[in-house]
Amino acid sequence: MKKEVSGGMEEELDEKLQAAQQGQDDKKYQELENRIAQLEKEKKELEEITKRSQYEYVNLKTDFDRYQRQVKESSDSMQVDSLLSVVKKFLPFIEDLRKSLENLTDEHMEDPLTKWVQMVYNKFLKTLEHLHIKSIESLWLTPDSFLHEPVSVEPVTDEKFKWKIIKEFERGFVYIKGDDKRVIIASKVIVWQ
Repeated sequence: MKKEVSGGMEEELDEKLQAAQQGQDDKKYQELENRIAQLEKEKKELEEITKRSQYEYVNLKTDFDRYQRQVKESSDSMQVDSLLSVVKKFLPFIEDLRKSLENLTDEHMEDPLTKWVQMVYNKFLKTLEHLHIKSIESLWLTPDSFLHEPVSVEPVTDEKFKWKIIKEFERGFVYIKGDDKRVIIASKVIVWQ
């Protein structure tokens, strides 16, 4: 009987031990589940921070690229504006050379000084072409308000020449590079009316 009592107590003790073990396992399981939930929450927060950081980086890079492009365009524009400002000051000198050469007689064309003036004039024009600056063609064209400035009109003798440029009083120059087209000085012209 003593054996039965002690056998029953052992069973009871085993059951209590198992129940205690089960309780501890349940407690550890609950702690692990809480820890997993906490880690998943932290993971989601970090993913949100990462997404926000990536979005902010893309926006910042876009803003920086736009700023660089604007600075380059501004720099290019300032360089062109400076070039045109300097060239504009030299154009009256070039125009005087052209007019002088046009008014020379044939006998003066062989003079060494005249040849030198012609050479200087041609070099000026070539240098301007390298800078994307060209003279504006005018004679026998219809006036273009962008390129030509009529200073006088003369009565037409032939209807087919009506509204055509018959004389260039002062030659104009235009800067053309790619899509950038700027009139430095418009041609002053006389038009048949």
